Amino acid sequence: MASEQRPEARSFDIFIREQYRSLVQFLRRRTATEQDAEDAAQESMAKLLRYRESEPATAWKQLLYRIAVNVAHDQFRVAFTHRSKEHVTLNGQEIAAHEHSPEQRAEYEQQVAHLTQAILELPPKCQRVYLLKRVHGMSRAQIADRCGISVKMVEKHLATALVLLKRKVGDSSARTS
Repeated sequence: MASEQRPEARSFDIFIREQYRSLVQFLRRRTATEQDAEDAAQESMAKLLRYRESEPATAWKQLLYRIAVNVAHDQFRVAFTHRSKEHVTLNGQEIAAHEHSPEQRAEYEQQVAHLTQAILELPPKCQRVYLLKRVHGMSRAQIADRCGISVKMVEKHLATALVLLKRKVGDSSARTS
């Protein structure tokens, strides 16, 4: 009897199996790598478990995708703040500086939040290309290969992202080197 599942649990398991591939595909456009998309999909499905019994089955898909968007944004914020390959300056202040006053730290945190929001508001293709370049340090050729687009298209997406970010936060945070 222990191996038998309740009907709700069986339908939830079926729902999860049916949604996995399309959820990973959806997340590929919002994450930097295939592995990130798969990790975000798994985490999203695990979080959806909390709502299995409290929400009707008709609400699961919409809830799953809302959770997935939030998980992808969380992944981005973690990757963005834990980037150690190079230092990024904001208005002439180094992010890695340790001797800032509480006021400077608060201002810096506001700038990072503003930059993060601006990046999250980029069109999905521009956002992906920008993150692959800035967060993951990929070359334009590597990005083109990963995204299945030409190097010229990568450059176009980067230029668009930079223009949009410059409008939102200024010059210093949007440079691609």
